[in-house]
Amino acid sequence: MRHQKRPPRVQPRPPSPEDAFPALPFKDEALFGNDAGEDEDPHVLSSYFVTRESFDPFFDRDRRVSVARSRKGMGKSALLAKLAYDLEQRTSEDIVIPTTGSDLLGLAQFSSSDHQQLQLRWKQVLCARINLELGKRIGFAFSDTSLALVEAAELTGFKGKNLVGSLLSRLSAKGIPIEVKTPAAQDSVSLLKRASEKLGEARVWLLVDDIDATFIDTAEIAARTAAFFSACRSVLRDVHGLNLRASVRTDVWSVLRTHEDLDKFEQYIIDIQWPASELEQILAKRIHAYVQRNYPTSLPAQQWSPEHDRDALIKLVFANRMRWGTASVPPFQPISIYAAGRPRWMTQLCRMAGTEASRLRSRRIGLSEINEVMRNFGRYRLSDIYKEHAHQFADLQRVVEVFAGGARRYTTDALLQKVAKEYVMRVGVAKIPPIDGYPYESPYQLAHLLFKVGFLLGRIGDPEVSSTASFVRFDERPELLTNFLNPDDTMLWEIHPSYRTVLRIR
Repeated sequence: MRHQKRPPRVQPRPPSPEDAFPALPFKDEALFGNDAGEDEDPHVLSSYFVTRESFDPFFDRDRRVSVARSRKGMGKSALLAKLAYDLEQRTSEDIVIPTTGSDLLGLAQFSSSDHQQLQLRWKQVLCARINLELGKRIGFAFSDTSLALVEAAELTGFKGKNLVGSLLSRLSAKGIPIEVKTPAAQDSVSLLKRASEKLGEARVWLLVDDIDATFIDTAEIAARTAAFFSACRSVLRDVHGLNLRASVRTDVWSVLRTHEDLDKFEQYIIDIQWPASELEQILAKRIHAYVQRNYPTSLPAQQWSPEHDRDALIKLVFANRMRWGTASVPPFQPISIYAAGRPRWMTQLCRMAGTEASRLRSRRIGLSEINEVMRNFGRYRLSDIYKEHAHQFADLQRVVEVFAGGARRYTTDALLQKVAKEYVMRVGVAKIPPIDGYPYESPYQLAHLLFKVGFLLGRIGDPEVSSTASFVRFDERPELLTNFLNPDDTMLWEIHPSYRTVLRIR
């Protein structure tokens, strides 16, 4: 009897390193890093910070002024925090002064609306803040300049009163006739000029974050904010050894740029934008930094790098593939789309999905966990754009709500008709607020604004085949929906996926 050949035994596939790696604690908020770069531990931030060639001028010691411009959630605060950390690690001579627009506004009253007067007041404020820091760092004041710096710091509460001054105040309080004179207010600019002459090769770095944190588009606040940037140029001309860095939102700058002198400031602006490939690297670096801190002897910690193993690092946390429309895609693709190019949105989505995965005890985060949090995620995103762009159009929320329960995709004609019929006709032309500072003229203005704030995307590709589609953001084609002869370049308009669930969009 002839023996039949047995089929060859199929060897089981050896587990990949990411399959063998234990499930990470998704409920640990440190897994994806802090949403706010300025609140992150500086060493941790530095471990996952992704730099770009366009950031070089911001870090350049020889460039005296540079301002980071972007939308909210793009990493302006993280860039300033990384610069402060690098400077403190690099040299002990330079003096680094992180501050915020709110702190600076607390040092003076801005009552004038005249640009020159506002600029002079800002110069005094900037110099006063630096003088306060210098005064705080001086132990004993031997020279007139040092004494003035110490006194200025004491007056503003940045430094405890010196021992002699404190004792004299106590003796005077007990009835002993000792006259304690309050030092006269100093000219902060002149005082800083004198102090800067003694700095030698050391530099003072003033890092101003959120100069526009409470910005409202009124003539008074716009003039005050614009004058800050003019004052930066002026004080740098007057003071030796000073470097200045700041941040500003893109939408605020578009309002300010018509003010005096700001056309000269454009050369000092760097724009922060993140293509999908770099956003993926940010996520991979955050995961890798977490693994290095918490699993230092593991293979991913010791042998992987975010540059060469980003896909494998992301699969330590996320499912290998996700169903997206009719296609199976890598996990980062839906994350990237929902993030809309903003690292903060990406981090928040990952954290929310991670909490859901932890609740379900999932081994990896999949699309079901992401879908489960989309309603809350979309609610946060709508809140973001309302707060961020309210100064551009006070009725933005009502225009967005027009699309609730409707379709996700429109031709240009259908888009304009929907805006005109369901918003303009119901509100009445006379009651429509100004749009980016201009009175209402046509639905094109509102459609362009929705594209500008990221609620709408331009869609290229067959509308019936999702796998072949690509999307265009306002940053890439800002002229769309402004030229009546070619408003869409044959594209359709699609509501961003982040907003669809919360608005019940089909």
